[in-house]
Amino acid sequence: MRLSVDPCLGREWELHQLHSLLNYAESQNCAKTIYIYGITGSGKTHLVNHFIDCVKSAGKRYLAFNQPHNCPAHKLKFSTFNFIKQLLQIESTVTDVVIKKKVNLVASSSLSYLRTLQLLGLSLNQNQRNTLEKQTPQQMNKIDQLIACDLIDYAAHSRIALITIDDVHHLTCTQMQFLRLFTEQEYAQPILFIFTAQPKGLFTSVPEWLSLAHTIPLKQLNQDAQIRLAKHYLANRGLSIAKYQTKINVAIERAAGNPGFLQQLLLTPNPQKCNPTELQEVIDNILTGMPIELIELFLFSALQGFHFSACQLSQFTQQKHIYAPLCLVQKMLCSGLVVRKSDHYSFSHPLIWEGIKNYQPLLVKGSVK
Repeated sequence: MRLSVDPCLGREWELHQLHSLLNYAESQNCAKTIYIYGITGSGKTHLVNHFIDCVKSAGKRYLAFNQPHNCPAHKLKFSTFNFIKQLLQIESTVTDVVIKKKVNLVASSSLSYLRTLQLLGLSLNQNQRNTLEKQTPQQMNKIDQLIACDLIDYAAHSRIALITIDDVHHLTCTQMQFLRLFTEQEYAQPILFIFTAQPKGLFTSVPEWLSLAHTIPLKQLNQDAQIRLAKHYLANRGLSIAKYQTKINVAIERAAGNPGFLQQLLLTPNPQKCNPTELQEVIDNILTGMPIELIELFLFSALQGFHFSACQLSQFTQQKHIYAPLCLVQKMLCSGLVVRKSDHYSFSHPLIWEGIKNYQPLLVKGSVK
């Protein structure tokens, strides 16, 4: 019996893309990669979780990974070690002997066998370590490519149709280097990979290792989609839509097409004047972890308006005698809170702009002079 899945309100087109690419991978017997990106609250995780529910309701197998910092207890935490174990269906309680037998079954060469054991954190003897240490970087890359092929073959043999990794902007460079092995080769296996990220850090633009992926930017929801989402959200909580009509209108206006912010605003006591507490906490935490001069740059930019110019930033860095001002501006862009247009900068959302203006450094990190 298949489970019923609620509609993915406002993201029907994106959901259709996911279904179409999964069907293509299955019909053409090939692996496909999708890269979904958007600012916080844009609905990346919700879209992917909804698609996973659809895949599950169709009786298909999947693996869904979250980043360790925000991974629920019942979800799979991503690490290279755990990624390999899950693909090989290795239980956490099995012995090293059982793991070695499983890897030996899957590995297509003695070198890929040793390297897989190394990636899994198993101890190697001196001869085995010497064997791997003698390999050049180019040879090790070929071995890792072979491992990726072995893992994909086994995953397909296990009927895994979908593999998702959420918030890949939190990955380390080593983890990204390993995952790119799965995106740069062609596999004759029907598996769909989905990666999601916020446009921040190394992901302010589509990274080179995902350049061949099918990209899906999550744009703002239109007015009709926001109305449907707001009503659905309130109805699911047993709240009167008629009673909340004014709040719905205010929340839609301030959310500006962001579904996560819309839902937060609907539960905010005074959505006309107050920023959602959850969003403000996110912004406060981001700013608090920054160097003082970068916080000052954000606060200065927020005072200029939602849009601000390179000239205004230059005036600030000169006045403050900032060393390497271009580097400081680049750090601002890498935060994901600001985007650069052709001739100006903007905050990534009006509520993020307001949240930065509401930041109180005296309470959080000391005086910003």
